[in-house]
Amino acid sequence: MKKVKGMEEGASASLVKSKSFNLLWFTTVASSLSLSMFMFIQSWYVVEGLGMEASLGIVLVSLTSMRIVFMVFGGVAADRGRQSFIMSFSDLSLSFLVVALGCIFYFYSDIPIWVLAVIAAFFGAMGGLFEPSRDALLPRIVKAEQLTKANSMLQGAIQIALFTGPFLAGLLINFFSYSITLFLIGAFLCLSGVGVLFIRPAAEKTAELKSTKQSFKVQLAEGFSYTWKSPLLRALFIITIIVNFFISGPLMMGLPLFVEGVLNGTSLDFSLVQGGFTFGMILGSLLVGLVNMNQKRGAYALYFIALQGIGMLLFSQTSSLIAAAGIIVLIGMLSPAINIPLISLVQSYANQEKVGRVMSLIRTGSLGLIPLSYTVTSMLLATGIPIQTLMAVSSMPLLVSVAILYFLFPVLRSAD
Repeated sequence: MKKVKGMEEGASASLVKSKSFNLLWFTTVASSLSLSMFMFIQSWYVVEGLGMEASLGIVLVSLTSMRIVFMVFGGVAADRGRQSFIMSFSDLSLSFLVVALGCIFYFYSDIPIWVLAVIAAFFGAMGGLFEPSRDALLPRIVKAEQLTKANSMLQGAIQIALFTGPFLAGLLINFFSYSITLFLIGAFLCLSGVGVLFIRPAAEKTAELKSTKQSFKVQLAEGFSYTWKSPLLRALFIITIIVNFFISGPLMMGLPLFVEGVLNGTSLDFSLVQGGFTFGMILGSLLVGLVNMNQKRGAYALYFIALQGIGMLLFSQTSSLIAAAGIIVLIGMLSPAINIPLISLVQSYANQEKVGRVMSLIRTGSLGLIPLSYTVTSMLLATGIPIQTLMAVSSMPLLVSVAILYFLFPVLRSAD
């Protein structure tokens, strides 16, 4: 026990002392913070500045759809080239876009919705290139036994950045202006884009990567084939799709409806429940990092998915605000407890020459189904099905899929 504890403390110390990991952590925070602040600025201006609430979806869909599409291409690019250069290109391009939008805000009082949509699309595209390169670069700068802890530190930082970004953006807009806020974001991204170039992967892991002259199309198809032919990677791909489809729409889209219709709550009550989910995700990321799970990660992920399904079922049946807030914190904690071990498994087991493509496909598969989940949820709600019934029913496929995956993919429950 003391030996294991000493190894975990040593892993934490070496990560903190690693210049490359610290730079990767900083650029991850910069990317996540800029994304959340940018989305808040765009959304707030459309609603408050233009008074076009109904058109807000145009801007958000432009950003998210391009982000999803370019994440696939980003996976191939991450396996073909130098990941730190791609991340730098992403950050510096985003910096240019943000500063350009800041100049537009400075010189023009009214900005057409189509301009915001176009910039949002480019922002989503450049942002989509970032994540696959980050995921492919991480196993090249940390040891295999450090992956779970490193991912937990990154995911915790991402959640904190996404949580604080809107608050920080609102504060800056209130005291300064849209343009000044965007200029500050641009400067932050520029600093990050330069800093990431100083990341130095381990020499032996760099030597393992072989240059390829295959076409972009062939490598993309190879990534699909490699992911699907591997029983473990195929199982992980299926898990992410199931979890995101049955959690995203019914739970995340249904939260305000549940608070207002079932709990008879106010906007303050909704913020308490919504904040509880975010707090749970941050707390879960920190706990996963402290435990540094390196054994039976696949099996534990399945157990946590089952617990999340039970949590959703209990949440749908509660009528107390305090109980709802407590359960939603637990559900939030389980989210990183599922995602972080699964990400670490992919980075550990996938061929290092294909990590970027595998991670981009898994992330794209899960993110791509979120809009579909929202659509299906909206259609079912329109038929008159109560949100609490929808949440309860959605928890069942999670429980059933855990049982099916447990028996159909024995490699998953035994994977470390």
